[in-house]
Amino acid sequence: MKKILIGAFFASAIAYAGSYTLAPDGTYVSGDSATLAPDGSYVGGDSVTLTPSGNYVGGSSSTLTPNGNYVGGSTSTLTPDGSYVGGSSFEMAPDGTYIGQ
Repeated sequence: MKKILIGAFFASAIAYAGSYTLAPDGTYVSGDSATLAPDGSYVGGDSVTLTPSGNYVGGSSSTLTPNGNYVGGSTSTLTPDGSYVGGSSFEMAPDGTYIGQ
């Protein structure tokens, strides 16, 4: 029984760790890869989108959030700190920032 519980714990830890990526500049981004945008920032995923505000987000589309910022993807989610992330859910990265999923 203990082996099963330990195996389940490690399997969930591996799945959890794969939902965001540490970029070369030390920021965490959503997904399995970090892509360098033309402005020098890193975004999650394999594609970069320029938003109407001049910022870059990961993915092939962007969404305007209620606070006036853009996030990658077709949906946004409010996090406990009042920020919005792209996706229908979020998780906290090791640095305390929220990452959209």
